[in-house]
Amino acid sequence: MTEHAQSNESIRNNEVDSPLTRKISWGSPKEVWMVIGLALLTGLLLNIPMMFGIDEDAFFPRNIGSILLPALLGYSLYVSKLPNRIHWSLLAAAGSLVLYTNLLPGTLDDSALVLACFHIPILVWFVFARAYLGEDWNYSSKRIDFIRFNGEVVIMGGLLGLSLLLFSAITIALFELIGYRIEDIYFEKIAIWGLGAIPVVALYLVHNNRDVTSKISPIIAKLFTPPAFLLLLIFSIMLPQAPETIFDDRDILLIFNMVLLAVMALILFSFKNEANSTFQLYLLFGLAAIAIIDNVLALSAIGVRLFEFGISANRLALFGLNLLMLSHLGYFGYRIIGVIRSKAELSTVFHAMGVYLPVYGVWAAIVSLLFPLFF
Repeated sequence: MTEHAQSNESIRNNEVDSPLTRKISWGSPKEVWMVIGLALLTGLLLNIPMMFGIDEDAFFPRNIGSILLPALLGYSLYVSKLPNRIHWSLLAAAGSLVLYTNLLPGTLDDSALVLACFHIPILVWFVFARAYLGEDWNYSSKRIDFIRFNGEVVIMGGLLGLSLLLFSAITIALFELIGYRIEDIYFEKIAIWGLGAIPVVALYLVHNNRDVTSKISPIIAKLFTPPAFLLLLIFSIMLPQAPETIFDDRDILLIFNMVLLAVMALILFSFKNEANSTFQLYLLFGLAAIAIIDNVLALSAIGVRLFEFGISANRLALFGLNLLMLSHLGYFGYRIIGVIRSKAELSTVFHAMGVYLPVYGVWAAIVSLLFPLFF
């Protein structure tokens, strides 16, 4: 083969391997039909209040996890090919969560019930994770990969949601041009089914195209890590000087904890299995260090409120969550120092990230299952 012919062959090979020319994988026909069925099932669950005259404000807060569970669990059990024993145990756990959610007494004015409604979707996520990962759940690095996978599913779901919104706007506008106003019937009869399809379709698309989607979340995380570091640093410096602080306002304390959770998520998404640059390691350590300081402040604020006003479901739940985050960030920070000083492998950081995930699941189970009994 001549040099010119070899050059042309090389170009053709590169074009075939290019992400721009890579074909989208749609899986098997059986898988496609299963996704359609699960999407229809989710749409049916979303329509339960309208079909049976149930109060939506009472139904959806209790059942948001239960609505997503059949589709996520069904698809995960299909792709993971778990043994029948684990298969049925996960289905039993899922059914128990759905039953427990709907048998909980009280109204949404009850703080313990509200906490349970917030934490039961976390338990749903753990059932989903166990079903999808199968035996890989036993490995810390696989758990972190699964969190990144979830980020990619969320991004894909957001794109599908925007597409649905654009399609809806065009549909309504076109019918309005010929004198028909179809907003109410469209959203009640059509759009809700599309909304129900988004989670399982996003999961299906990302699962079958990991080579395309796997680079999205780390890129976004690395782009936002430097501004997040600066923002958290400035915020932490100005926090003691603010007219309303986390020691005075419960709502500010709650938002503050949500910011800390977002910072932890950013740290998790920023790491890749290959070596990170030294600058990125120092940046992530700085982010973790500031988050640790802020976490101590949050624990102090919750401790003050516990001392002044006594134990309540909300205060105890926040206190436990902050203790978990503080210990998790401390362990992570210790491991990343070892990597920076070349005394530890990067795998130890992944272990530090992934080993705590079951602990969060245990705490979510305590808040969901025990708090309503004691508060």
